[in-house]
Amino acid sequence: MIILGPSTTLFDGSPLLEQALPDSKLLQSCSAITLHEDTPLRESYPDKPIGDTLDIPAQIPTKRYYHEGDDGWTLNDRWTEHWRPRPVWSNLVTNSPKVCPDSSLHNMCNELNVSQASIELPDVPYAPEAPWVLPHHTVQRHVRSYASYHCLNSNDHCPATPSALPVMSYSTRVERVEKDEETHTWILTLRRLERLRESNRILEEWWTEAFDAVVLATGLYTLAHVPDIEGIVDWSKAKEGENYSVYHSQSYRHPERYTGKTVLIVGASISASEIARDISSFAHRIITSVRPAKERRARGLRSTSRFPNVTEFVPEIASFMPLKTHTDGIRSGEIHLVNGSSLQGIDEVILATGYHRGALYPPNSSTRLPENIHWTGHYIPDPTLTFTTGRPWTIGRYQSYGFAKVWKGTARLPPVEEEEVEIPEGGVPFLLDMWIAETQVQRFITWLNDASLEHGGRLVGPPPIANLELFKYFAAVHMFNNTMGLNRGPDFNSMVAGGELKVEGPWDAFVDETHW
Repeated sequence: MIILGPSTTLFDGSPLLEQALPDSKLLQSCSAITLHEDTPLRESYPDKPIGDTLDIPAQIPTKRYYHEGDDGWTLNDRWTEHWRPRPVWSNLVTNSPKVCPDSSLHNMCNELNVSQASIELPDVPYAPEAPWVLPHHTVQRHVRSYASYHCLNSNDHCPATPSALPVMSYSTRVERVEKDEETHTWILTLRRLERLRESNRILEEWWTEAFDAVVLATGLYTLAHVPDIEGIVDWSKAKEGENYSVYHSQSYRHPERYTGKTVLIVGASISASEIARDISSFAHRIITSVRPAKERRARGLRSTSRFPNVTEFVPEIASFMPLKTHTDGIRSGEIHLVNGSSLQGIDEVILATGYHRGALYPPNSSTRLPENIHWTGHYIPDPTLTFTTGRPWTIGRYQSYGFAKVWKGTARLPPVEEEEVEIPEGGVPFLLDMWIAETQVQRFITWLNDASLEHGGRLVGPPPIANLELFKYFAAVHMFNNTMGLNRGPDFNSMVAGGELKVEGPWDAFVDETHW
């Protein structure tokens, strides 16, 4: 089995998966929580077509050495394009709680066996003094500790299996996934880069490998999306000094850059609100352009409530008027809005406009929900191909166990016609963007336990109730700024049941922004 993507550590290390299907290999090009100081290559203006892929050599396997300037690329840019640093900024903290908020409750959590905390992996608990809302570097160390505990790192020595080959392969990207109908295996086209500093070169290697089953844990929406707004290509060329004045939020790193500046943030979802909060102590003025949502969503309420009070909201952008020069920034430029008004004096524009799907996902999946993907994550035409359709911290243990049971023949996929789940009377009781809906967790538990009783295998239980209760308080204080109140849970549920709020499916857990 092969597992691909930044979430591979969370999925392969699951004890449930290990018991059912221990032989696996993990491929990672980078991690979402390790390279926060590096910024990705600049996004394309206009947006690249969905599914645009790298040219694959005609002859594989092959090797090539790159020097500075080959094909118009610097070595640094070539390396960055391969690793693709994730949108993690210096002050980023988790949007889910550790669950045990302080040392006074740590003993209680131990007694209640709270091992399935919202962002805590089993076997390597956070220190009791760790804050409830964790900095990203703390989570980074946590994931690394988990990987080492389970001997997943490429340089880990495991006394229990001293002769076993490493399961982790770093700096390796999967460029193509194809099914071989003769061997009934998945053929992966792989590309690995190695930096040869002594000779100031980069070695690129291409090869293929065959696997019986594949898990894509890359996340659905991974490529920065640039909205199609009149004049945006012209404005994208503008610089002030060495820095571009218009750029995607994936490149945001430090708030000090915005000291005394007027900043326009395009978009109103999670990254938009959190970046606005981060720069609010430095920026002179924060303006946010908001496009009316087609439907109200739970995560939308959370995001809009998180904007700092100094934020000025304006309508959708109609056009960026032509600039006289591209060398003096954009402050002299004019932005027209759909209501007929205009903006001037903007120093920087941050496009918090979301992401579109990566090339490895099935064709015809340019819409929000990919086609032919079962709610369990299995690809319906061929269940040996699977996709992570929920947050690995919480639903990953159930989903990975489901992958393994189907592959081993100890579980059958539920009928496709039964996939649609009606909202129960009274609404979905726990629908917040930090957890998949409680009904989705219950759905996995029911399916897995029914299969285990019929075909064999261990039974699984729900996360401890203590997690849910503690998270309610966290949600009210940290997510909604008490705008929904602890005593207003039924109102929230009735909004869902009445269709006032859109019920979010598991794929939406991967969408960092409202698609613009």
